[in-house]
This record gives sequence, structure tokens and C-alpha cells, in this order.
Amino acid sequence: VIDGTKCNHRSNDICVEGVCLPVGCDNKLGSAMKNDKCGKCGGDGSTCKTVEGYFDERNLSPGYHNIIRLPIGATSILIEELHSTTNSLAIKNTTGHYYLNGNYQIQLTDKDLEIGGTLFEYDTRKNLDHPFEKLTAKGPITEELIIALLFQRGNRDSAIKYEFSVPLEEEIPYVYKADRWLPCSVTCGKGIQTRIPYCIENASGQRVSDEICEENNVTKPLSEKVCETVDCDAQWYEGEWEPCSVTCGESGTQYRVVYCHQVFLDGRRMTIDDSNCSVERPSVQRPCNRFSCPEWQAGPWSACSEKCGDAFQYRSVTCRSAKEGEEGKLLPAEACSDDETMEIQRNCNLGPCQGLNFVTTDWKLCEKCNDTEESRNVTCEDINGRAYPLEKCLNENSTGIPIDTRPCSSPQPCNYEWHTSEWSKCSTECGHGHNTRRVVCAIHQLDDLMVVNDAHCIWENKPESTKNCTNEEKCNGTYYTGPWSKCSA
Repeated sequence: VIDGTKCNHRSNDICVEGVCLPVGCDNKLGSAMKNDKCGKCGGDGSTCKTVEGYFDERNLSPGYHNIIRLPIGATSILIEELHSTTNSLAIKNTTGHYYLNGNYQIQLTDKDLEIGGTLFEYDTRKNLDHPFEKLTAKGPITEELIIALLFQRGNRDSAIKYEFSVPLEEEIPYVYKADRWLPCSVTCGKGIQTRIPYCIENASGQRVSDEICEENNVTKPLSEKVCETVDCDAQWYEGEWEPCSVTCGESGTQYRVVYCHQVFLDGRRMTIDDSNCSVERPSVQRPCNRFSCPEWQAGPWSACSEKCGDAFQYRSVTCRSAKEGEEGKLLPAEACSDDETMEIQRNCNLGPCQGLNFVTTDWKLCEKCNDTEESRNVTCEDINGRAYPLEKCLNENSTGIPIDTRPCSSPQPCNYEWHTSEWSKCSTECGHGHNTRRVVCAIHQLDDLMVVNDAHCIWENKPESTKNCTNEEKCNGTYYTGPWSKCSA
């Protein structure tokens, strides 16, 4: 071995001529100088504060649970189990990345790991001299680290001691404190225990807002955990009642599920033989909705809709309750059966119609040039002038309903002509310009002039819509200036 080689990575001692010689923290051969708990060479431990505590939770659920957050600068780190379990210690950073025993992949042998700028020594329970897991590091660490516990099924509890030192100027100002666990939420089987963690100022012990601890990244203790008491006695499970088989009548029945079951200490729920339940088995069925069904009720028929001939009568039909105490109560139509619906209309005839005749007015002749039909009114009336539907006047002697429209007997010709407006003023105040006017094709309709498409008029006869004009006043010129251009040089 070459002289000057370190005897091992856990000390500063070096090998000289085959002999391991001590080297102090001041890097001097033969020096007995050592780092104090604060990581200061030759220090007396007065520049830092030791933080210690215990993680002794019971009835944890299997999986990862945070123990303590190590701040940047922490030194003399010690995390160790106080009794043997099958649990494992783990290390991760604040983003959740694991450096040791993460993702349920367990390191089974002792190992030294470079984490957070320092060397962590991981001792597993394989070491017969120390059958409990332990993590140690001199520090200081250069990033925040979280020590976690991978809790394995089959362990009743955990008992872990943690200890580390922090510089006085970086003393943890705030920590969480928690009340005692409340009793288990159940008297048998698996339940939940709760407690209220709250933030305190470390120096004064005064309670402060939890937001302060969150802002300082203080690890919050568990606020609830699973608790186990004793196995529950066998008891009947009673399910929810199913909907009734009918909405009314005499046969309504509803059912539910009933069976004997037992809840065990570990939370398992098992169906067992009915003989294990001591009390009488609850009913699995019961009557329901056993009352008279709603029924349709009809009002009186109306008078016949016509005084003679074929017509109709109408009546109202409603759904009414027949339930005792609610007789006659109006219900939605959906509540009654569609199979028993009553008719709301029927035919009626008060006898043949007598003395009815068609009455016509004079033809309304075509008045406009584009009219194609002339019309008249046709009615069916009795001798008193009362009107009836036209078909009532039809009988064996009639030849049908008289027509009420026919082609124009004297069509009016359409005389399309060009029409002009007045000329506008000359477009200029001096010199030459032009006058304009509107020219349209139109016809006279009674007292109105109706404009139509120019195609109806003879194009060659269309009057001019513009003409030249000259204003006698002399035009005087005026100078106008624009903006200067950019300089040429």
C-alpha cells in the first residue's frame, strides 16, 4: 500500500510503512484534533443545537411514512431503530426522489452512500452486533433530506430515535406538535384514530398559524391512522330496500339482501353461516304501495259543435287519486294506466240541415295591369243570415260549391313608361361641370307610381340621366403645399 493512503473512508487516518497512523481533523499526522457535533474542527459544540426526538407510531398502514426532515447544514446525524422489526429506513429529497430503499426496492446489506454532500452509513439488521437498522452521517448536508420509514405488514408498531445538530443561526424556528390520539372510531374491527397537529414557535412554545410551518417546510405529523381493537361479533348485514315492484295495487313487494357476516381485527369482512348470528334473522321482504291505483274520471259531454249535420262532442278526462284520504286529487296523466284511457271526443248529429243556401257576392274585377284573377265571396247561410260551413249547403240538388275565383274577364294592360326626376344643380361652382337626375321605369297603379325593372321599358326611349353644365363664375386658382421631403444629403 502506498504511504499516505487512507486506512478507510470513515476516518482521516493514513497508512505509513504498513501502519495505520492517526490524522486529526486539522490534517496533521499524529493530531488528536476531532470535529465536534457541529462539524467544527476542535470545537466545543457551542455553535450548534442538537435536535432529537422519537417516531413511535402504532398501527401504521403498510407503505412509506415520513419521520423527519433534515435541513441543509445538519451534522452528526443519527437515525436508529430501538427494537427489531421488518421495517426499513429510507432517504429521499424534497421532490420525492429516493436515494435509499425507494419504490419498495430494499438494500439488504450494509452500505455507504454519498447523499447530499456527505457520506451516510447504512447498517442493516444483518449486523449481529447491532440487529436494528441505523443511519449515521457526519454532515453537513448540502440539500434538504427526508428520512422515511417503509412500514411492512405484520409489524405492530415502530420505534425510531432521530438526532442531528443544526447551526445556531439556522436553528429550526418552528415545529409541529400534536395532541394525544383520540379513541378508535370503532369498538371492534379496524377503525381510524385522529389527532390535531399544530404549529408552534420552538423558542417560546406558543402556537402559531400552520401556514408558518408549511412555509418553513416543516414535516407535519400524521393526523390520522388506522387502529385495530378486537374482532367484531357476528351480526346481520341488512342491505338497502329495493324499489317497490309496483306503484299501486294489492301485490306490491320489495326485497333486500340479508346475510350473517363478521368484521375482523385486520379489517376483513367475511360472510359466514347464518347460525353464527344469535338474534332472529331480519326480514328480506315487505309489502309496499298497497293502495288503490289512480283512475281516469270523465266530465260531462259538451253540446254538439254544429246545429245540424255531422259534428262532434267533447269532454275533459283527468287522472284522479283513489287512495284513501286523497280521493279525487288531481294527478299527472302518467300516473294512470294508458290501457284504460277514456275517449275525449265523439260524433254527433242534430239532424239534417234545412233551408240553407249558397250566397255569393259580385265579382271583384281586375283593376291592376298585373292582376290575373278576379274573386268573390261564397258563404252558406240560412234564411236568417246565420253562416254555416260550406259543406252544409251541399245536397242532392246542388251542383257543388260555387267557385270564388276566375281569370280576369277584362285584363288591364300594363303601360310601362320612363319617368324622370328634376335635374340637380351644376356639380361645380365655377367652370364646366354636369347635372344629374334619376330615370326609372314605372307604371301607374291606381294613384301610385310603381317602379319596375328597366327591362319593361323601351331602352332606346330612355331619357338622359346626365348633361353638361357651365357656371358663369370665373375659377380662381389656389396654391396648396405638401409636406417637405427628406433632406437630399
